[in-house]
Formats: sequence, structure tokens, C-alpha cells
Amino acid sequence: MRILIGTPEQGAHGGPAACEPPFNDELRRLGMEVDEEVYTFGTNPGVVGRTRRVLRTVSRFADLAAAGNYDLIHLNTSFDTLALFRDVPTVRSLKGSGARLFLKFHGSDASLLHTSNRLLRYMVRYLLSRADGIGVLSSEERANFLRAGVPAAKVFQVKNVVAPSVVPGTTQFAAQLKVASDTPLLLFIGRFIPAKGLLDCIKACKLLFDNQHDFLLLCVGDGPSLPAAKATVDELGLGSRVRFFGYIPETEAAKFYANSTMLLFPTYHYEGFPMVIFNAAAAGLPILTTRIRAAADFLTEPDNCLWVEPKRPDLLAEKISKLISDSDLRNRMAENNKALGAQLSAEIVTSEYLEIYREIVKPSMDHRR
Repeated sequence: MRILIGTPEQGAHGGPAACEPPFNDELRRLGMEVDEEVYTFGTNPGVVGRTRRVLRTVSRFADLAAAGNYDLIHLNTSFDTLALFRDVPTVRSLKGSGARLFLKFHGSDASLLHTSNRLLRYMVRYLLSRADGIGVLSSEERANFLRAGVPAAKVFQVKNVVAPSVVPGTTQFAAQLKVASDTPLLLFIGRFIPAKGLLDCIKACKLLFDNQHDFLLLCVGDGPSLPAAKATVDELGLGSRVRFFGYIPETEAAKFYANSTMLLFPTYHYEGFPMVIFNAAAAGLPILTTRIRAAADFLTEPDNCLWVEPKRPDLLAEKISKLISDSDLRNRMAENNKALGAQLSAEIVTSEYLEIYREIVKPSMDHRR
């Protein structure tokens, strides 16, 4: 099978940049002919810069598809307004290629399926009608597309590849942070936007501090909520209990997963398959998160996580306190989460995609015969 994959550009941040390269490598190991082409906006370049990127993307993909005789074109994208303005012209340019089209949505905005905006409504209908297969990362998202009238045979629930954690836990990590080795380390990692819940974590830490809990909150990442987060830390007098580390590449972030006590991720963003949660699971980290999309599909309480409610720092603080005080529960979660992470290896996940690819491509293969 010959496949063209729209892939994140080198150095891009976020889930696709972490999970797609090992997936592409495994496809090649299994004997597929795989070509990759950059298919992301990257950093926000403004309206003019974004328009130029869209036009370049359309041109490149049209040229490659016309010359490559591909069986399948797999585009890594998301289902949101900005992506539509890139995806629709790109997909239109592929119309004469003869290749089957698979769209993998790394997150989806369900409100777009029912938009009252005429232009957006047309673009959504066009994009979904042109796709031969649509990959979504949770049962909730699949149900959203089915309710909107997309044929069930076209919508597949898929997974992301989660690389195994190779960094061992060590007391040296605590020493580097200049805290006692038994200090609970609470990890928040991700894009700093309001819907990810960082401010809820900080406010929960104020309640823990007032109740004389020992802890250190590690904030790894960057984004527009950083100034508000730092201001909240100062306002609540938590300067000695919260530290900001900025954006850290995936390879370096592994040491945070391996050495923290628990992950805090009270998100209410329209996540698909939040890599933060599943990277933490693969590292054997206990998890506190919201019951959202793929997390709800793969995690159970108390085997893998404790569920929290979004925008409820008081309840989050209660769950943190419970997990800090129950080492047996943390240990059980750690073992269960490592086992879960092993089920998301490149070998297992890629073989599942190949079954989907073959199902999508078979009609065109039969037609060629």
C-alpha cells in the first residue's frame, strides 16, 4: 500500500508531533510505502502568513497526489474552524488523484456540526462528504458525528501511539528541585490555556496549603494563560509551592512524568486523546482528571485515576489530599497505568490502523482489477 501522510513539521508542539512519527515509522517497518509532507500551521503567523501557508499546502499536496499514485492520503488535522479553512481547499485539490482520503481529527469542536453559519456549514458538509474515512479519538466524538448524519461505516474510533517511558524515577530529581525526597510532586503539563485547568490546580493548591499539606506543584508548558497563572500564584502567596518550567520537549518531559507523585489535568477543553494523560499512564503516574472523551474511554476509577469536576478547585483539592495520603492506591494505579500504556504501543496501534486502511482502500483496489 502506498500512503501519503500529512504530518506535523519538525519541532512542532502538541500531541500529533509526539504520536505520529513513531506511527509512520511502524508503517514502514510493516512494509508500507510511506511519504510524508508537512501539514500544520505551526506557530500563528497572522492572517497573511496563514493564507500563504494554506496556499503552499494546497499546492504541495496537489502536486504530490498527482504524481505519487497513492492508494491512501492520511491527513492529520483537527475539526475546528481554523483547520477547515486549510482542509477544504487542500481536499478539493486532491479530487482527481484517485487516492482514498482518511482524515484523522486530533480533537473536534462538536458545535461545528450544528453551526448556523452558512459558509462553515457548507465547508463542514463538503469536507466530511469527501472523506472516505474519518478517525476520531473517543466514543463521544464518534457519537457526535453519527448524530450529525455522517455514515457509521465512515467514522472510526482510533488511538494515538504512546511511546514507552524510559526514564527511571530517582531521588536526584527531588534534590535538583531542592525539596525533600518525600515531598509530593504534583504535575501539571500541557498548553497553558484556560480550558486546560491550570488556574484550578493553583487554587486547589491554596486549599492544600491552608490545610498544611506538604507539596510542590510543577507547571510544565507555555501559553496565553501563563501571566494569569503567575499572578494567581503571587496573589495566593504560593511562590514557594509552585514552580514554572516553560515549554519542555517530549524527551525531556519524560523525567517529570517518571518522578512526579501524580498528574493533575482538570481539563474542559475539547480534547480528543490527551497525550498528557496517556504519557502519564505509560510512566505509571497516578492521574487526577476530568471524565472527558478518550480519558473516559480508557480510564476507570479507582484503577487508573480519580475523576474530578472542571472548575471545582475545592473538589480537586479533596482528591489530591486523598491520593497523597493513600500510597497503596497510588501503587495500584501505577501498575494498572503501565499496563494500559503497553496497550498503546506503536505495534498494536498501527496494526489497528492498517485494518481500517485496508477497509477504506479495498473498493478502489477492486475497481482497478
